[in-house]
Amino acid sequence: MKGMKMIVSVKKRTIEQAVIVLTLAILAFSALVGITFTSYDVFGGNITNITVRATVNVSNTEPVIIAIRLDDNVSSPAHQIDLTPNGFTAVVCNATIFDYNGWADIAPNKTNATLYIKNVEEAGATDKNFRYRNSSCGSCRQAAASEAHLGDTATTAICDCKFNVQYYANNSNEWVCNMSVTDTGGTQVQHLELNISRTAVSNDTLVNKLLAIDTGTLLDYGNLSVTETSSEIIHNVSNVGNINLNITLRGYGGSNESIGINHSMMCDFGNISVGQQKYALGSENIGKTVFVNMTILRNQTDVTNFTLYHKVNDNSVGDERNSTIWRLQVPLSVGGICNGTIIFGAVERID
Repeated sequence: MKGMKMIVSVKKRTIEQAVIVLTLAILAFSALVGITFTSYDVFGGNITNITVRATVNVSNTEPVIIAIRLDDNVSSPAHQIDLTPNGFTAVVCNATIFDYNGWADIAPNKTNATLYIKNVEEAGATDKNFRYRNSSCGSCRQAAASEAHLGDTATTAICDCKFNVQYYANNSNEWVCNMSVTDTGGTQVQHLELNISRTAVSNDTLVNKLLAIDTGTLLDYGNLSVTETSSEIIHNVSNVGNINLNITLRGYGGSNESIGINHSMMCDFGNISVGQQKYALGSENIGKTVFVNMTILRNQTDVTNFTLYHKVNDNSVGDERNSTIWRLQVPLSVGGICNGTIIFGAVERID
């Protein structure tokens, strides 16, 4: 059988027109999506390299804490906190914060901070000896020119967290402040709050030692006759500092030591000499004192072994308060109102 030959022909002009149409379509599409062709041959060449430009608009950027400063309201010396006897000291944790979306992008009333001693860590219950928290520090403000990060006041916020630090906060040079700030959602995507906070920790700050006691200013024996010995008079003393202490005692007659020396009291008629006023120390001795066995209040300072420990329990009185017990024996030839001075002092207890 003879073979059959089939001949198929396509006009060249038709192929060229099809290629041109395809090329124009590719170019139009590339203009829309950002594709550029760097090496190709429309009429049969290889396409080996295509560059695509990718783009996105990041409309919400988290805040960054640039610096934190921790101090009391006395500028010098810096990074040192002086406590207030039997009271509190205002301590400020101050932060400089950069937010690309603007200083007002910091979430109001969501800035919070923890003030604590590093060696006891940040986590745990609040304790006025070593850990304080402020969960709502209030709104931040726009930075002044002198405070701005990179000189840009529009993107710099100043945030303060305040703490009332009690008189018995532990003496330590490792107090730090950890502050957290939250973004409100940028300037272009409204109401999208980042589920993220940024935190930073301050440099170490020293809480100085506070040696302080507190006691009443009157010890009244009431009405006594000559030769009579008073009943026990209880006079409490408290440690209102942040270190352990021993009390010191001395006394003299009247209010002028140069005149009242060698006396316990100066009276309208006659005087009560040293040796007639005595004391005992410690609440465990209440109701157990015998005048002859008590300690004489002298005209010179006596350092006692009577220790008052600094406060460690926020909610109750403990070993930071204790009792002193006093008795007075009135001699013959004394009358009228008698007055004397007792000076309670404090020295640090060194263990």
